[in-house]
Amino acid sequence: MIKALAGALALNRVLFGIGYIVAPGRVGGGWIGRQASKPQTQVLTRALGARDLVLGAGALWALRSRNGSARAWFAAHTVADGTDLMATIVARDELPGKGFRFATAMAGASTAIAALGTAGTGSESA
Repeated sequence: MIKALAGALALNRVLFGIGYIVAPGRVGGGWIGRQASKPQTQVLTRALGARDLVLGAGALWALRSRNGSARAWFAAHTVADGTDLMATIVARDELPGKGFRFATAMAGASTAIAALGTAGTGSESA
């Protein structure tokens, strides 16, 4: 069960990463609103997309390899998602309400799943 959730999280992260790289204004707008369409913001959105693409792909590879390396990848997911959650909460008043609610729910759930993945993917028996 934990590995299935962790795998879904990693795949979701890959898809978000691709979206942030290819269409930063549209995909990023769901989180930060109209600011996502600004070229300056798209630089950071694409960088975030690269982070997510690499974290997700690395975690998927580690889950398939069954060599115990998934724990480190999901620890990195936990830090990234926890940071996303805290950054969203800090910027709450500057974000569109719908974007705030969506990002808080996604980052909160992702942080919890990543923490479970960190705890439950350390060995092949998990």
